[in-house]
Amino acid sequence: MRRVLLPAVPVLLLALAGCGADSGAVTGDRAHPAPTTTTSPPLKFQDRSLPCGGTIEPPVVVSGPDESLQLTVTSLRRQGSTLRTTYRITSQDRTEALSLPIIDVPPTALLIKHGVVVGRQKPAADTGPDGGPALLYPVGRRPYTKTLPLDSLCPGTTWSDVDQHPGDYQVVVVMSVQPQGEPSDSRPTDGVEPRPLLEATHDLSTKSR
Repeated sequence: MRRVLLPAVPVLLLALAGCGADSGAVTGDRAHPAPTTTTSPPLKFQDRSLPCGGTIEPPVVVSGPDESLQLTVTSLRRQGSTLRTTYRITSQDRTEALSLPIIDVPPTALLIKHGVVVGRQKPAADTGPDGGPALLYPVGRRPYTKTLPLDSLCPGTTWSDVDQHPGDYQVVVVMSVQPQGEPSDSRPTDGVEPRPLLEATHDLSTKSR
């Protein structure tokens, strides 16, 4: 009698596949995937126009005594539907100078509620105290002060709600951290990483009138 031998390879592969499935069930890798973390996108992919509904994404430097330049919000004053926001840039180093105009993001006033932009002042070129070309302003010897109009509320936000719940809101002024050295009229180009933001905050519950 002639015997017929059946191929053994497919049976072996099926057996190995079964072992693999059992192994996965034993180790529990599929039931407990590795944790994921959320980080801010790189600067070159961030929307630095700071639109309504957005957030101020890191990297952000909170202005303080350890910084060569100190940015502070000195006063808030409501005039109708405009919140006039005055900021000041100073330095404890008498030799420190600020390059004007301020780039990449000039000083910009934002109304923040629970970390989200709900009002703003559209960015505009900061041409310095005399509107001239790039120059160095000696902030180490005299403060650089300017007022911004925060006059555009985002949909869903009203001045009535701001007045009724001032503790829910903050005014934040942000600007790009400025490089050291000579003034420059150059703007960032494609492929060049924008600068981090310097931030100063003022609570509406303590605003001056």
